[in-house]
Amino acid sequence: MLKLQNQKTTLESLMKHNRNPLATAIHYALGAGMIAGLAMTAAPVAAQDEEAADLDRVQVTGTRIMRADIENTSPVTVLSREEIQTTGLSNVGDLLRSLNQADSLGLSNLTSSTNANDGTQTVSLRGLGATRTLVLVNGRRWLGLASGQVDTTQIPLAVIERVEVLGDGASAVYGSDAIAGVINIILRTDFEGFEVDFGYAQFSQGDGERTTYGVSYGHRGERGGMFFNINRVNQEEIFAGDRSISELPVAFVPEFFGSAFGLFGIFSVPGVGLRALNPSREGPGTRTPEDFIPFGDSVRYNFAPTNYLLTPSDRLSVFTSGDYEINDYVRFFSSFSYNKRKSVTQIAEVPLVAGFSGPQWNIPYSGDSVFNPWGVDLPAFGFRMPEPRRSIQDYDAYFTTVGLDGEFTAAGRMFNWDLSYSRGLATRTETGENYVNLLRLAQGVGPSFLDPTTGRPVCGTPDNPTPFLNGRTCVPVNFFNGLTGLTQEMRDFLNQDLVEVVRSGLAEWQFNLAGEIVELPAGPLGFAVGAERRHTTYRDDPDSTIAAGINSNNFREATQGRQLAEEVYAELAIPLLSGVTGAQYLEVSVAARYSDFTNRGFVGNDVVQQSFDNTSVKYGILYRPFDDLLLRANYTDTFRAPAVGNLFAGGGEGFPGAIDPCTNAGFAANPFASLTPEQQARCLANGVPEGGSAQQTSQLRSLSGGNPLLQPEEGDTKTIGFVWSPSFVDGFDMSVDYWDVKLDGGLAARGIGSVLQGCIFDGDQEDCGRIDRDPVTGEVLTVRTGQFNLAQIRVKGYDSNINYRLLTENAGNFAFRLNATYTSSAKVTAGTLGEANNLVSQAIGAFGGPTWRWRANAQVNWTMGDFGLTYGIRYLHKLFEPCGSDALLFDAGISTRQLCSNPDFDNLADGWNKVGGVTYHDLSGSWEAPWDATVRVGVRNLFRKDPPFMLTPFANSFDQAYDIPGRYYWMSYQQRF
Repeated sequence: MLKLQNQKTTLESLMKHNRNPLATAIHYALGAGMIAGLAMTAAPVAAQDEEAADLDRVQVTGTRIMRADIENTSPVTVLSREEIQTTGLSNVGDLLRSLNQADSLGLSNLTSSTNANDGTQTVSLRGLGATRTLVLVNGRRWLGLASGQVDTTQIPLAVIERVEVLGDGASAVYGSDAIAGVINIILRTDFEGFEVDFGYAQFSQGDGERTTYGVSYGHRGERGGMFFNINRVNQEEIFAGDRSISELPVAFVPEFFGSAFGLFGIFSVPGVGLRALNPSREGPGTRTPEDFIPFGDSVRYNFAPTNYLLTPSDRLSVFTSGDYEINDYVRFFSSFSYNKRKSVTQIAEVPLVAGFSGPQWNIPYSGDSVFNPWGVDLPAFGFRMPEPRRSIQDYDAYFTTVGLDGEFTAAGRMFNWDLSYSRGLATRTETGENYVNLLRLAQGVGPSFLDPTTGRPVCGTPDNPTPFLNGRTCVPVNFFNGLTGLTQEMRDFLNQDLVEVVRSGLAEWQFNLAGEIVELPAGPLGFAVGAERRHTTYRDDPDSTIAAGINSNNFREATQGRQLAEEVYAELAIPLLSGVTGAQYLEVSVAARYSDFTNRGFVGNDVVQQSFDNTSVKYGILYRPFDDLLLRANYTDTFRAPAVGNLFAGGGEGFPGAIDPCTNAGFAANPFASLTPEQQARCLANGVPEGGSAQQTSQLRSLSGGNPLLQPEEGDTKTIGFVWSPSFVDGFDMSVDYWDVKLDGGLAARGIGSVLQGCIFDGDQEDCGRIDRDPVTGEVLTVRTGQFNLAQIRVKGYDSNINYRLLTENAGNFAFRLNATYTSSAKVTAGTLGEANNLVSQAIGAFGGPTWRWRANAQVNWTMGDFGLTYGIRYLHKLFEPCGSDALLFDAGISTRQLCSNPDFDNLADGWNKVGGVTYHDLSGSWEAPWDATVRVGVRNLFRKDPPFMLTPFANSFDQAYDIPGRYYWMSYQQRF
């Protein structure tokens, strides 16, 4: 009979056995990250050492070698299914967000910017970005996005058996992307029976409701079995206006209402300046210049309340798996998953930024418009449309795997093998609502006249009427009377809905062979070899009006490309000593992997092909001097191959916040005046007039795309640690691991601020060539950016775990756990940024998210009979963030520096704002009902801790790593039949 490789051992069965080297190795080699008192995922534990030979061989994340003792040189943390169920969470992203190694980038449904998101969730470890964290499902790769990162919403929480987190680089074992670590999600298979699940949750404010439904069925026979699950999760939205910290662009500063492009317009009148409609004059009738006032805070627009703070979604997932033993040596296995997600993002109404933005916005308001009160061409104007922008994402994905695995005997030794083929395809169709067609806008604000017969405004002039635009009736547009002047007919004429289709695909062959080559004096020489052939595709087709640059949404070109990876690897585990004084066990391991990549895609209309290869090696040592102590160390090469999106992404338009150093007025005060004479001369040489140029808004236009000349990122990771299980303290264990991740040639985008500074401060002529300015005013029109192999990254720190289990006769069983991560150093150097600064405790980390010095999770579990309680603590250390400049927030009378807690901290010119540490408390309970049901209830953020106020997030005034304000109540009911 072919042995099943996945076994489970509960705490009680583990505690019943005597402590022995094998048992402690099994428990602690997994990183001691499991919650004791809950079911643990581990190999079967024998009562005596000599029984180890009869144990089923298993595979632990971090190695392909199948072995009975599962000792491993790499630290692995395991989240069991029982632990997952005590969290009250419904998606993988929120679960992984609680890991100490994880950062905030991409993990939350929280809308982290006013540009919203597309409903995806990704995971980033060590603050290195999601593209440097490899996500596997059952040890195999999953569908990726444009840059290779995995959208974790594709993986339903309901079908997860456990999650294994490798806190080490593993490119020699798994290939590209395994730099910060590996997350291996193991799905349920060994389930028998019929099960129905229901869950409900909401915030204490009564919003953000979440409902879950699920049905599972499993059956196992003599030669095989099957598992089926269908699950649905519905998440309701929360608006930014529903929480005080996010209801304003800058929290708690009512004087600053954000955007210059509001409901009363902003009009650049030659010889007069910026004017806006007097709010008291909004309404019907003909406007005159006297109805307008100088532009100021009273007519600014608070864009925050209509944004989603929590993105609504509806997810349906179907998963099935099966296996069948063809004979005693070969088994067929398969799995199929289908995921359908509908999510909606909503952000503020379209700001019309004619004359204030990119070239497609060079739309003057004609002096011959029947509505223009000044009767002269207005070179720039702005207005806020009445309906919020909505993007509806319909996401469909399937992933299937079929294969054979088995075992055979040769030369008296047992070998395991598997051969599999995986195929996946994901399609995201995104429909955008309430955008504006810029061709129609240009004609609508162009010349117009009153029809002498009907008295209605008509586009064009009496001598040259243009009543139609591409077969559509042209409607003259009035922005001078506020919203009341913008009739429904005008809105319908300007409106342009969008349709975008994104497709990604994966096809992978994988073969693995593992076993023991020969018996050495200290034990068997273990090995694993294998090969993979992986073909990934990605295509993004934006709406035709976006690609043509005639839409109010940001201009973007199509992306299309594919990548072929062909890889081979080998591993050896070499035992050197066993059972001798001072060395109960000593082993060294070595692994190597060769990867060859061929890339093909479009750059503009040209087909570009590029290739590169990489060889990564790994060395490890495992040393047990005596039964209670295990020492481990690793050195591994790491690399990441640029993905299709990095290489071939079509040019895309963005509007990040930045200040032009050559500005003398407008949004920024007068940075030009503080420049040295040499720097001012560089401004003039770059097209800026004498005395500097104006900057009208806080955002400047960037244009960035893929770079087909990119090469792989390469680096190394070192870990060293110990696991201590003192025999004189029953149920206690602890581990500490030091990690050091270094990366050279890291992909980094040149921000427009970096380009502007490189030109003006450093005189870099290449950077000066990337800046396009208005030939008359010298204002920045566009800064061209992209990704380059610029970054040198090094991150260091410690992971620690402490566990204590206590079994009592009459008071129940207790389990205590403390996990903590201490980041000692995080340094990034890229391009012209100069010397690397330590980003630890800074709110803006290596790739945008915070880098906490300390993160910790503590938990206490109590079980007695059919009842259980879990009390948890989550801690995020304090941060510091820059205050910004002394420039006033428009006419509000305050600056961002004045909002800081320490405006002169450490004698820095801009000061620092201290972001206080946050501690969250969670409580949950469970009851095993006598009718074979389980009831769980809980609350997250028990004491209703609000997130700390921050200046650096682009929206909401707090980082998405923190909980949304309010208690989060949840319950679940599980009925078994």
